[in-house]
Amino acid sequence: MKRKNPTEPPAKDQKTLASWRLLFESEPYKQDLDTRPGEGEYVFGFEIEWDDLEDFGDLQLELSENFEATLEIGNQVMKEQYANRKMSTRPVIRVINLPNNRSYEVSDLRMRDRSRFLAFDAIVTSTSPVIGWLKTSAYQCNDCGSKWSVNERLARPREKVKYCRTCLDVILEDMSKKKPKTYHKDPDDVSLLVEDCYYEDIQYLDIISPLMLESGMTDPSERIQVVVFDEYVGQFSKGDCLTLNAVVAVDPLINRDFIRDTRRMVFLKTHSIEEGFSNHEEIEHELQSESSFSE
Repeated sequence: MKRKNPTEPPAKDQKTLASWRLLFESEPYKQDLDTRPGEGEYVFGFEIEWDDLEDFGDLQLELSENFEATLEIGNQVMKEQYANRKMSTRPVIRVINLPNNRSYEVSDLRMRDRSRFLAFDAIVTSTSPVIGWLKTSAYQCNDCGSKWSVNERLARPREKVKYCRTCLDVILEDMSKKKPKTYHKDPDDVSLLVEDCYYEDIQYLDIISPLMLESGMTDPSERIQVVVFDEYVGQFSKGDCLTLNAVVAVDPLINRDFIRDTRRMVFLKTHSIEEGFSNHEEIEHELQSESSFSE
C-alpha cells in the first residue's frame, strides 16, 4: 500500500524532473504552451519530438529504460505548466517521430521485447466498444481520517488494502516504548472512496502490419491487440493506416483455463499515434477489397 503521492518525486528522480522542466521552458515548447493548446478540452495530447529529448539530460535514455516512471514525472511537469496558465485541461505527453532504429514489425514481437518502447506500422482490423478502467483507487481510514491512493494495473485484480499505514505506524511507535499500551485496535477499518477514484477511458484495437497483410496473415488469431487511452478512444476505425508508438506489454490469455495460468500473450500499450505509415506506403486500395477482414 502506498501513501498519498507527494508533490515532488523522490530524490533519485529530481534530475529527470529538472530535465522535463528545462524542456518545457525552452523554445519552441514554451511558445506552444503560451498559445494555450487544448483549452476547453477535458484531455489534450501534447506532442514532443523524440529528437528534442536528446538536448535535455538523459530523457531519451530514461524513457528507454524506465518508460512509465519517466513519463509520469513529465506529465506532472506538464500539469504544472497548465496550472501556471490557469488552464483546467488535463495535458498528456505524447512523444512522436521515433527514429528508424525503433521501428519494429509486429509479427516479430516476442516476450523478450516486453517493456520496450517501439514504433509500429499498423492497419486496424477491428475495434472494441469504448470502456473504462480504474487507474487509481482512493481510500480513507475510518479511525484517523487519513487518505491515500493506490495505482492499479490494467486488466488485473484491484490491489487489496488491508490496513491504514498511519495507524500502524502509531501502533509500532507505541510498542517500541518502555510501557506500551496493553491493547491496540486493529488498523484495518478502511473504506474505498468511490467518488475519489480515478477512471480512464480505454479501447482495444486489433491490428496487423502491412507485411502481415501482404503475406496473407489476416486470420483473427494472428492479429495483435492494442489498447489506446484518453483522446485516442473512439477516433479510429477498421482500415485505418497508423504508426503506433507503444510499449510492449503482456497479458493473461483471454480464454485461460484456470485463474493462476502463467501463460501470457503480447499486446501493445499505445503511447502516441501518428496518421499514416512510417516505413511503408499506405495501402488503402488493397484494404477496401480485403474480404478476410470481416469478423
